[in-house]
Amino acid sequence: MLELLGRFLPAFLSGLAVNFEIAICALLGGLLLGAPLAVARFRNGLASTPAAWLVALLRTVPTFVVMFFLVNVVPATASIGGWKFGMTPWLAVVLSLTLYAAAYVSDHAVEAMRQLRSGSPVAAMLFVMGLVRAFFVMVLSSGFGAAVGVVEATTITLRAIETLPKVSDRLLLIGLVILIFTVCFQLIYQVINRWRGKLNQRFHRPVQAARLEGVEQP
Repeated sequence: MLELLGRFLPAFLSGLAVNFEIAICALLGGLLLGAPLAVARFRNGLASTPAAWLVALLRTVPTFVVMFFLVNVVPATASIGGWKFGMTPWLAVVLSLTLYAAAYVSDHAVEAMRQLRSGSPVAAMLFVMGLVRAFFVMVLSSGFGAAVGVVEATTITLRAIETLPKVSDRLLLIGLVILIFTVCFQLIYQVINRWRGKLNQRFHRPVQAARLEGVEQP
């Protein structure tokens, strides 16, 4: 078991980096697609209804089905206009998660813009926390890329489990993987919560000062 861990941990961390890479790219794609849809929905113009329909469609698209469609139906070499690209399993996972991220970003950005309009910047900051939660979901969801050949943390874990004959060793390895994910996510949460606390202080102090001035005035 100890000999396996010596080989497993470096490979697992390398695979985990792939999970984070997929989630980051999907979140950026979701921001690029979801932000304009949110603006269109918020302005209630001619584009508001089509944007709302598109977001509703994105909410219902099965990510797993989209991934398999892109891998098995889209040609290995495709082109959009003059831009050629290869449809790899990694790209298929990113694009399938991008659709989820776009709907998520659009819904939460619309609410954030409403809060800003009502004069509540602190509430609008929850949009950032929402993005962090979406990022965590996509890190975990990127594990289904193992089904199409993406070498990430899940793939490496499954391969390592197959080499362990004892159930106790398998459970120990799974527990170690859960612990690594928990530590990583908790560290990120701590950083985000500290940042949010500083922003809360920054916005609350002027409001409290204004209230005190109003009370002190005769």
